[in-house]
Amino acid sequence: MKTEITYFEVPGAENTAETLRLAKEKALERGIKKIIIASIRGKTVPTALEVFNKSGLEVYFASCDACNGCPRFDPEMKRQLEVAGHKLIFANEHAYPYPPEAELAYRRICEGMKVVVHLAIAVVEEGIVPSGEEIIAIAGTGWKEYDEGGGSDTAVIIETASAEDYWSYQPMAEHKRKGRRIKEIICMPR
Repeated sequence: MKTEITYFEVPGAENTAETLRLAKEKALERGIKKIIIASIRGKTVPTALEVFNKSGLEVYFASCDACNGCPRFDPEMKRQLEVAGHKLIFANEHAYPYPPEAELAYRRICEGMKVVVHLAIAVVEEGIVPSGEEIIAIAGTGWKEYDEGGGSDTAVIIETASAEDYWSYQPMAEHKRKGRRIKEIICMPR
């Protein structure tokens, strides 16, 4: 299989529309039905509603419900996404185990990579998607301590798992056969 990865020159909100468009294109190409988008305040909602309109994809938005000093998800954006038939879940950053070393390792790739792993765990822990299903998870660099952040700039195809399964160690041969959870990188900042 050959596929392309899009690398953005800079991280941040300016990549949102292209990230969402690439994710939709990949979902339709691969037959993936579920998309989850990290959005703390809901600012990604209008663009996502436009991009995913009439796509037939199940779109979920994940916010953190004002944990760690984050603002609350905009009630008007919540209303708009629900009217469009999408759902909002609250997946607080520290609600599920995430080893600090792993968090740092994913952040070394890009900030959004840490978040997409969290999303793949959250949808299982919240009972939305069964473990082992491939979804597209979308996140961004984030605006906390980074004024140019926010929006979406990272998208991956990832296999869902519970926190316990995601972080459990397998014998090396087993891990090499089927331990990979991030199946494809669609886009990310470089």
